[in-house]
Amino acid sequence: MKKNIFFLFLMFLSLTTVQAQLLWKVSGNGLKHPSYLFGTHHLISIQFLDSVPGLFKAFNECDMIVGEMVINNIDATAKIQQAAIMPDHKRINDLLNDDEYKLVDKALKSELKLGLKDVSIMNPSLILTLYEMEIYKKLTGFTDDNQSDSYFQMIAAEKGKKVVGLETVDQQIEILFGNGTLKRQADILVEAIRHRNNTLNEIIQLNKLYKAGKIDELVDFSKSKDNVAEMTEEEYAKLVDNRNTDWLKKLPAYFKGSSCFVAVGAMHLGGKNGLVRQLQKVGYKVKAVE
Repeated sequence: MKKNIFFLFLMFLSLTTVQAQLLWKVSGNGLKHPSYLFGTHHLISIQFLDSVPGLFKAFNECDMIVGEMVINNIDATAKIQQAAIMPDHKRINDLLNDDEYKLVDKALKSELKLGLKDVSIMNPSLILTLYEMEIYKKLTGFTDDNQSDSYFQMIAAEKGKKVVGLETVDQQIEILFGNGTLKRQADILVEAIRHRNNTLNEIIQLNKLYKAGKIDELVDFSKSKDNVAEMTEEEYAKLVDNRNTDWLKKLPAYFKGSSCFVAVGAMHLGGKNGLVRQLQKVGYKVKAVE
């Protein structure tokens, strides 16, 4: 199934203690005060945060909160809603043949209680996200009333901490809806629905890896290619590696100016191109918080 959008909206729910590899302390390299990296997943329950050792202590120590983007932004919400509509008056039936249309339509009616006609102008990636979110909720009983990503920024605002984003709203929109052509995204939607059981199995495996704090294995798993709908190397680079490179140009200045709590997707921490190893390469001490 498709993992590039899947990982942008990955949702996990657990109350068990996780390994500290989700939370890292950044020091050295001339810094007067430490900063922290925390690997998140979108739409994770805020109750999960209580299970991460040292997390709130690290958060409270920091003066500035750094996210992928500033979430609590009315203008950002409006832009994303507009971008979710396909351009040039395209409709989903322009991208699927009759058999594919029937397959997807039946699945959406079963899981979401609405058909393709109801979401015909939506980007295929968004349709897939809604579908995956719904089967995840049914599998785990998860509710999305509270999201950890927005939670950190909301609490930061209440405490008077500065909140900054590593990307603009327009950059996030390009990541959400611009990674691959509309036809490619529609093909991935079909494959994900056609292989529903694989989707559920992947959620279970990803949940285990995240709970164990195995960020390197999380990266390796995301790169596995089980069928034609998996991410290409180019798509993965656009989703993860290229963004890490851009963020690494900004983070040193943030670290130098303030103690920072950096909360970004866990996929960005692990692997040879992840933030942990790349910050170590340029001289920082990056150690798991025990």
